[in-house]
Amino acid sequence: MTNLTMSRRGFITTAIAAPLVLKAGSSSAATPVKFSLAAPFDGSNAAFFLAQQNGWYKEAGLDCQFDTGAGSGEAVSRVGSGVYDAGIADINTMAEFNARNASAAIRNVYMVYFRSPLCVATLTKSGIAKPADLVGKTIGAAAPDGAYRLFKTYAKAVEIDPAAVKWNMVGLQLREAVLAGGDADAILGFDSTMYFGLMKAGIKPEDIRFLYYSDAGLDLYGNGIILSDKFRTQNAPAARALVEASARGWQAAAKDPKAAIAALKAHAPLINADLEEQKLLWLIKNQMTTAESRANGLGAVDAGRLAKSLEAVAAGFGLSSVPKPDEVFDPSFLPAAAVRKLPA
Repeated sequence: MTNLTMSRRGFITTAIAAPLVLKAGSSSAATPVKFSLAAPFDGSNAAFFLAQQNGWYKEAGLDCQFDTGAGSGEAVSRVGSGVYDAGIADINTMAEFNARNASAAIRNVYMVYFRSPLCVATLTKSGIAKPADLVGKTIGAAAPDGAYRLFKTYAKAVEIDPAAVKWNMVGLQLREAVLAGGDADAILGFDSTMYFGLMKAGIKPEDIRFLYYSDAGLDLYGNGIILSDKFRTQNAPAARALVEASARGWQAAAKDPKAAIAALKAHAPLINADLEEQKLLWLIKNQMTTAESRANGLGAVDAGRLAKSLEAVAAGFGLSSVPKPDEVFDPSFLPAAAVRKLPA
């Protein structure tokens, strides 16, 4: 297997060019960038606000607008339509969107979650202990969410008929409430989002149970930074500056989660800082930190692993062909390794 990384010459070019981009940005009008998050303002997107608070986007000549989202599906649609320049979303949901909308040509350019957080969440009282127990049960889900979009892939992997479950379709912010209130036997989503959402709803941690998509053999990557075709191809210097500043933000957030949450709270004062810090720590431990990311830093992906996961995604989505890795991930926007390295 080989890593989809830039060549040594490419890294040197980026390292040399980056200061020139920053210098040029400081003496000219800032480039506006519309960026779609895949969630409300919470610990999962605190790194972007830390980078913003530290002035790294401004130094790069960018004026970034970060908008909340209702799941990866919404973030992908926003970027695919060209209404948004960039976002953060599940790479598998993005791959399916590209396959059905070839002209969109979105690319993931910087991987953040090296272990997919997609899963089924349920409560011990439901009696759901294994995938087969989902048959005949009611599952709560948000239509744009990556976990719902990929449920058929999961169902195929665990050999259950997706038509054998009932659905309670709700907004992303109501998903945990339908499980806590008994209007669903299980829900779909990211483990951390559902875990802390259920805790907010008064559910004890010991009563929460997860069935991970990864446990079904779906070795998937998760969320990463995505760029629209127009932004990526027509304003590459600004796109590279965005990715590098964001990479600095993720690196800084992993090193000092408290500072990241403080920056988030300055932007969104109503958040529960303690709870969102726990969520960020969860993501750093469970989604961001793996043997792969330790070795190569955040950002780059393994071509062989990505190709295999795309086979599973194509089968689950019923795509006519399997997307190629270079149709999904563009390594040319990766910043230098030093900016991507996880703190010890």
